[in-house]
Amino acid sequence: MKTNKLLLGKSFLRTCITYFIICSLLVFVINTAVNALISMRLDNAFPSIVNMLEYDEALETDDFASVPMRRFRGCAFMVFDEDSRMLYASDNAFKEHFHSDDLWMINEYDSDLYYTVQEMPNMPDGEYYYIALHHYNYETGETDFLNYCIVDEDYQIIEGDLFPWLEELSNREFELLQGIYQGQWEITKAVYSTTAGEERTLVFVSPRFTESAYLRALESATRLSLLSLPIILVLIVLLAILFSRKIRRAILPLHQAIVAYGAGRRVEVNIDTLPIEFRQVTDSFTHLLDRLEQVSAEKQAANEDKQRMLADLSHDLKTPLTVIQGYAQALVDGVVPPDKERQYLETICRKASDSTVLMNSLFDYVRLDHPDYVLQAETADLCEFCKSYLAEKYPEIESRGFTLSLDLPDTTVMTAFDPRLLRRLLENLTGNALQYNPAGTTLFLGLTNTSDAVRLTIADTGVGIPPELADTIFEPFVTSNRARTSGGGTGLGMAIVKKVAELHGGSIRLVRPPHDGWHTEFELTLPKQPTP
Repeated sequence: MKTNKLLLGKSFLRTCITYFIICSLLVFVINTAVNALISMRLDNAFPSIVNMLEYDEALETDDFASVPMRRFRGCAFMVFDEDSRMLYASDNAFKEHFHSDDLWMINEYDSDLYYTVQEMPNMPDGEYYYIALHHYNYETGETDFLNYCIVDEDYQIIEGDLFPWLEELSNREFELLQGIYQGQWEITKAVYSTTAGEERTLVFVSPRFTESAYLRALESATRLSLLSLPIILVLIVLLAILFSRKIRRAILPLHQAIVAYGAGRRVEVNIDTLPIEFRQVTDSFTHLLDRLEQVSAEKQAANEDKQRMLADLSHDLKTPLTVIQGYAQALVDGVVPPDKERQYLETICRKASDSTVLMNSLFDYVRLDHPDYVLQAETADLCEFCKSYLAEKYPEIESRGFTLSLDLPDTTVMTAFDPRLLRRLLENLTGNALQYNPAGTTLFLGLTNTSDAVRLTIADTGVGIPPELADTIFEPFVTSNRARTSGGGTGLGMAIVKKVAELHGGSIRLVRPPHDGWHTEFELTLPKQPTP
């Protein structure tokens, strides 16, 4: 029985089989991934308007920004409404140089009408081009000739009435008739209808398909295929090294734990990785390490508090310093109108002052839980306070492309509050909305006055808060790349918001689900008098 346990505890054969399975799976995954990537690259090397129309849901709902342009590298698209007004352009360069008057001469990809341009050879007095309009009959598969014109090398129309309203074509028009844009891209269009029944014209511009471009795409795919071989070899070598080290270090965990103990560090030993005969010794050693557990925990807690405080400092200084940098850069670049230079300078000064206030406020967070902390409350008009704050915040809101919506009463709303802490609360909530939402978002602030309480609502139409973060959003030091904290570093922003509300005898909650029209909504409830 003892022999069986030893074999199970030191089963190198089992380890070998495990590594072999891992190696086989990695080779299979790498080959599958490389083949899929090669297939995707070849499919996406020369995207067409047909690929663009695969995103019909986004196009038919005018949600053009959701079309993943990373799939259409080197391409661009524009959308026009039924009055030939441009609604969207994925590239500003095309938006500036392309005109709606050019739409009529672009071939529609699935239309039965199309233009052809042919050079007329052997002309004695220069180059001439024959432009024809054709009709393709899908039922019979035959092509019918409709009209034509002939232009010379300067694109002057010398014969034919294909374009009776024109005497000559520009170089731009001549290229568009051939499906070419600025000599570098192919251009085509498609007409479709939105879900609301409105007509849209999609113009798609892509790199020209040439033999050299195709050979480059093929060469890139071949290199990618060859790349998988050294990756597999490297992985095999790494797995072999790991397997060898595992065998040689069968009892190294215990040795490392003893060395760490001599250096004053606690290292847990996983007895499952050791031979059976060493497990009793390991248990005895673990009891010795328990002596350092309390000291180690206290030291770790002290270090974490220090790190959190430093992270919180940088976290809360980020917003005003960003504004200062942006406004100062605008002044340096000379993009600020002369009549607004003073306004920008005043904002820089104000934000610099705010940085000092924020630093003091960050150190206050350490004292918020202290029983001797005293709230510096003043009885004032909360409505006027909110207006004053938003007036200072509006240049930043406007510069980020946000829309501000207010629902504040015309009457005074007298209540007691700490102006510094309440400003901190508003800065955290509005700062989150500005930082984590795209331009075009509407930021809302509303105030409701009741007989015993005041309710302040801060909402927006942005991306919303993920459900997995909603339950813990007010907890301190909750870190996540998707967390909406005012600094995005330690997660103290929303914890400060909650503490400020509680110090006023009130509460803050994330409204779930938010009211119609909002994607994120916070409701702050303050009593008419703060709790002592």
